[in-house]
Amino acid sequence: MKTSSANDQRIPITLLTGFLGAGKTTLVNNVLSNATDEKIAVIVNEFGEIGIDGDLISRASDDMLELANGCICCSSKDDLMEALYKLYMRRAGLAEPKVDFDRVLIETTGLANPLPLAQAFYTDMSLSLTYRLDAIVTLVDLKHVSVQLENAAEAERQIALADKILMSKRDLVSDAEYENALSLVHALNPFAPRSLINFGAAKVDELLDIGLFDPNTGESSVEKWIAIEPSCSSPERHNHHDGHCEICSTSEPHTHHHTGVSSVSFREERPLEYEKVLAFLAGLTQGYGSNLYRVKGLINFQGSDRPVIVQGVQNIFSPLTYADAWRRGVAETRLVVIGKGIQREALSEAFHSCVAKAEDMLENGFVMV
Repeated sequence: MKTSSANDQRIPITLLTGFLGAGKTTLVNNVLSNATDEKIAVIVNEFGEIGIDGDLISRASDDMLELANGCICCSSKDDLMEALYKLYMRRAGLAEPKVDFDRVLIETTGLANPLPLAQAFYTDMSLSLTYRLDAIVTLVDLKHVSVQLENAAEAERQIALADKILMSKRDLVSDAEYENALSLVHALNPFAPRSLINFGAAKVDELLDIGLFDPNTGESSVEKWIAIEPSCSSPERHNHHDGHCEICSTSEPHTHHHTGVSSVSFREERPLEYEKVLAFLAGLTQGYGSNLYRVKGLINFQGSDRPVIVQGVQNIFSPLTYADAWRRGVAETRLVVIGKGIQREALSEAFHSCVAKAEDMLENGFVMV
C-alpha cells in the first residue's frame, strides 16, 4: 500500500464541467483576466469561444495564447491528452515556446462526460506521473437545470461526479425555483460543497488548489475531502452502544427520481477487514458497472492506526493509500457511494459484513497490505 505525499510535485488540474449555457466561458474568462500571482494554464476547446480581451494577449500561436499576467490559454480541439503533453513539454523546456505555469484549468464542452478524463488519471501512467486531478468542479445553471436533467444524461453525470458545485443565474429564478433546483442538485450529489456565483465572478481559490479529488496527507485536507453530512435526519441526540450506531451507520439514499441516481454514505467506528473491503469494492464494480459513478472514503482497517484512502471512478480505483492520521485521533470509516439504481439494503448488508469480528481483532494484531 502506498503512502500519500504532502510534497506532491505533480501539476494540479481542475476539470470544469457544466451544461451548455451555464456560464463556463464567462467564468474562465474572468479567471484569466483577474489572475494576479497565479500562473494558470487554461485549456479550452476553441479560442474563439473564450473571447479574451486582445489587450491581455502578449504572444499568440496556432494552439496557445500567452497573456500579459503570466497565464496561458491553450486550444485542445480534438485531443485533450495531446494538449496536456505539449504543455508539459514546453514547461520542461523540451519544446518551444517555453512556458511557465503552476496549475491547469480545463474547460470541457457542455456535452462532455467527465468520467473518461477522471479515469485517465488512474489508467494513463504518463498522465498520472505528471499531473494530478485536483477537483471536478461543475457549474450548474439554476434556471435550466431541471430541464437539462430530464433530457440529458451528461448533465446528471456532471453533477453526480462533482467534487464542488458552483451555481449560476440565481437572479433569474424565484425563491421556489431556487429551492427546487437545490433539491435536484442535492439529490444527485449531497456531499459536494456548493456556492453561488454572479456573472462568472468566482474567486480563484474556489476553483483551483482545493484538493477535493485526490487528498494530500494534511489532516484538514483529508477531512474536507471526505466530509459527509450527518446521516441522521433528526436533530435529536442519540446514544452509541458498543461503539456502534444503527441510526448513523448508513444514510437514507438521496435519489433523483427522474434518473434513479442516488448516493449512500456509511460511517462505522469498528475496524474493517482488509480482504472483505476489497471484496465489497469488487462487488460494487461488478454489480453496478457503468452505473457506478463515484466511490470515495477513509477506511479504518483492522490493525492499522492510519486511515486508508479509497477513491474510485466507475470501475477504476486508485491504489489504496495511507493518509497521515485520523482527525483528532478518532478512527472512523467513512464511505460515499454515488450511482444509478443503488440498492440500499443490499449495499448496507454488504458493507457491514466487512466489520472485523471481535475474535479476529484479538487474534490478529496487524493487517497485511
